[in-house]
Amino acid sequence: MMHSTQIIFQDGPHVPVVCIFVMLVDISCSSVFREKFFTVMSGCSNGAILPVTPVSSDIVASQGQCLVNCLGDSSCMSVNLCDDPQSGQVCHKLPETSNGSCSDLRAAAGCVFLEPVNACHHGGTYNDSVSKCDCYDDFTGPYCERRYRDCSEAYIGGMRGRTSNYRITSKQPLNAPREYEVQCYLAFEGWTIIEERRSDCQNDYNKTWAEYKTGWTTSCNIWLGLETLHYISNQRRAKLNIFVRGTGALNGHRYYDNFRIGDEASGYTLTYSGSHAHSHKGTGNGFEYGGASKHINGHSFATWDHPDPSGCAVNGGAGWWYGTDCPLTNLHKKFDTGTSASNMAQWLDNNDRLENVDFFKAKIKVFW
Repeated sequence: MMHSTQIIFQDGPHVPVVCIFVMLVDISCSSVFREKFFTVMSGCSNGAILPVTPVSSDIVASQGQCLVNCLGDSSCMSVNLCDDPQSGQVCHKLPETSNGSCSDLRAAAGCVFLEPVNACHHGGTYNDSVSKCDCYDDFTGPYCERRYRDCSEAYIGGMRGRTSNYRITSKQPLNAPREYEVQCYLAFEGWTIIEERRSDCQNDYNKTWAEYKTGWTTSCNIWLGLETLHYISNQRRAKLNIFVRGTGALNGHRYYDNFRIGDEASGYTLTYSGSHAHSHKGTGNGFEYGGASKHINGHSFATWDHPDPSGCAVNGGAGWWYGTDCPLTNLHKKFDTGTSASNMAQWLDNNDRLENVDFFKAKIKVFW
């Protein structure tokens, strides 16, 4: 059985070769992109050529330049690279491959037969017209080497919903240790769904710190998780959009600029620089209702097993961000209108009247 040997560019004399390739495909010379670019059939390719008429022949300075010339020519399937006493090396671009067989080669002193391999990852294919890989679905990068970082980047990259604007997909935010499954809203520049709650599907939000950290999904409720939210919101500038509906005139959006969630060591502190209502369908600023002690900007998350100093998470029966006093506008409290107002989910309408909540959805957009 024929074995193949992989030629790999490493630090040292091959680094300039990598940079030549980089200039053509417009990517960084980082080691991330030092891929296995071509194969040499062990035991038969050195001192051998594929005896077919070349597409063209070029004088080159290295094997890497020969490869680049081949990758940039859609008619090139393999190369014969031969020493030349006058010019150095000649790269003969060939329209065929050897089919992995030494019997298809013939002896030729000072030559080597090389077959380029697909440098694209995750099912991507090299596109000669744009000198980079066409990627499959969730992947992006010059070589399709990574997942999209969030739904905003995926929207910019061309991802759309299959049957609606909503789509569940895997994303790996910048600096995140792993991939996360998220629901995307692939319209209006792309948003990642953080949370959704409906009154017809009550769920116990008096959950543990570990549950709030990792998140959960039921048939009608979504909580993305504090850890995922931390990584998504810390990539670049981000905006939070909260849509709240309830009693009275409560039915609209509130936006929070430069929204960010800190890491676990900070208690997943929530911060933002300012907020505004939707121009036609807005709500009040529930994050800053009441006195300054009730505002949650700059404060950390708390749960019954990871309580805040004032005991608000324990008394309110829900994980949330708490100031030095317990806020009334806690969207994780009960939607049950039969309970006392102090333990009911409430929010401000666009006239700053406090109303009961029966539905809300929160999503985040990162500005790439």
